[in-house]
Amino acid sequence: MESSSVCQGTRRRYYRFRAARFYGGIATADCAGCNLRCLFCWSWEKVSHPSRWGKMYTAGEVAERLMEIARRAGTTRLRVSGGEPTMCPEHLLELLENLQKTYLFILETNGILLDKDLASSLASFPNLHVRVSIKGCKPETFSRLTGASPRLFSRQIRAVENLADADVSHHVSIVHQFDQREDLQSLVEELASIDPAEAANLELEQIEPYPAVVDRLRRSGFHL
Repeated sequence: MESSSVCQGTRRRYYRFRAARFYGGIATADCAGCNLRCLFCWSWEKVSHPSRWGKMYTAGEVAERLMEIARRAGTTRLRVSGGEPTMCPEHLLELLENLQKTYLFILETNGILLDKDLASSLASFPNLHVRVSIKGCKPETFSRLTGASPRLFSRQIRAVENLADADVSHHVSIVHQFDQREDLQSLVEELASIDPAEAANLELEQIEPYPAVVDRLRRSGFHL
């Protein structure tokens, strides 16, 4: 994917703004484009062909839309979903700067691009919580599920370490359905070695069984 189809300076491509039921109600901006190709992704077309969807928005425009949706929906939670927000870090940081501190922004990320520098920058926003979604419990499953190199699996773990080191509010979610129980336990133990709180606050991610998702998984030898 060409990054220019997703990011242009501090602008980012979005295709939808909405109120959603997750987290007890949350204002959501759906972005196009991701650095992974997860078979269970509900936003597959927008991830695979981002230039066909939506248009570019400034961080200020996105912030205003999110806060307006939140006001109408009676929530103080905001997020970017649909794609990978950290693909456009300048836009993400400017978006956070434009949000009123009365709102909680939940950053949903696969963690692949969340290095020490970005974690350090995120630490300056007290109204931020990061949800790191780890795809699979081991490198081989990660690669089969995402189409990415197995070596990138460890970057998800490193993202958790970076957030912990920078004292950024966060928790870990694991796509665990396609591994054995012992693989999950091994990953949980690795996370606990970073900080026992990582395991204590763990979320076991549930995949929505949309027909297209079930079909992609089945054709790749996976079953929900």
